[in-house]
Amino acid sequence: MKRILAVLVGAGIAVGGGAAAWAGTNGPGPNREAAKACLTQAHQEVPTADKAALKQAVKACLSAAGIEGRTLTPEQQAKRDSVKACLQAAKAANPSGDKTALRDAGRKCLQDAGVMPGRIRAKLEGAKACLTEVRAAHPGAGRMEIRKLVRECVQAK
Repeated sequence: MKRILAVLVGAGIAVGGGAAAWAGTNGPGPNREAAKACLTQAHQEVPTADKAALKQAVKACLSAAGIEGRTLTPEQQAKRDSVKACLQAAKAANPSGDKTALRDAGRKCLQDAGVMPGRIRAKLEGAKACLTEVRAAHPGAGRMEIRKLVRECVQAK
């Protein structure tokens, strides 16, 4: 269930998890360092905190440092909420179901919500193909340059 949720949320909605992703710190720089420092501080203050409590502590720390995360558009938020509702309904209907059963149970709801799992897989395959092309064309490129080139390739397709 976690894997399905991660793929759908990450690929379908483009919402990252964790403090660094929330802060929008994808590359090296002061924001990334601040996010790491906030996460370390939160772990030290409350070592037994769960993921949600850590996220709130890091969010507060980053806000105090003047780093604001990106906000979702109303359409993105609505899509995210509908995906969560579908997955929760599938899990409630099949509490002991395996991943395949949960995926099958949630497929109709996700299609009705406008999130097509087949399209997500196709997008991932396209991104993998772009990555292979970019690596072949630019063997000495750094990670950030490769990321930029892959993003451009995916947008061009």
